[in-house]
Amino acid sequence: MKNMGDKDLRILLELSDLWRRYDRVYTCWAQKHGISNSAMTLIEELYMRPEGVEPAEIADYLGIPRQTMTATLDALEKKAVVGRFPHDKDRRRKVIRFTPEGKARAEKLVKELHEWEMKALSPLSRTELAQAFKTVKFFCSELERGLTE
Repeated sequence: MKNMGDKDLRILLELSDLWRRYDRVYTCWAQKHGISNSAMTLIEELYMRPEGVEPAEIADYLGIPRQTMTATLDALEKKAVVGRFPHDKDRRRKVIRFTPEGKARAEKLVKELHEWEMKALSPLSRTELAQAFKTVKFFCSELERGLTE
């Protein structure tokens, strides 16, 4: 690879700034709703997986350290949002699921989150959205490919 010039460096710094802004805005949204970003991310994922999921599996999928996942689960369990339930096939393992009251709260939060996100995307045409997603997917694929080289 050639030496990185000032323009290349500016592109990378701008991209890093965008990722940080993205994380920061979601953290602010979650805090505004009285929960941590980790908790909101977990709630959204559990909402998409009503059958439940094992703590280690979801921590790995979300890229959250397992100790952070444990702390997040402990906090949500204290608030009666989630519970750790026995695995269907292996009693030694646990599955995270919503409690009945947690499911109602999650539905409200996830609906509000998705409405907020769709409002932010609404000025873009379907073509613009498709191109943006194509570009981000390409970039992620190239980064993943670079991990194996």
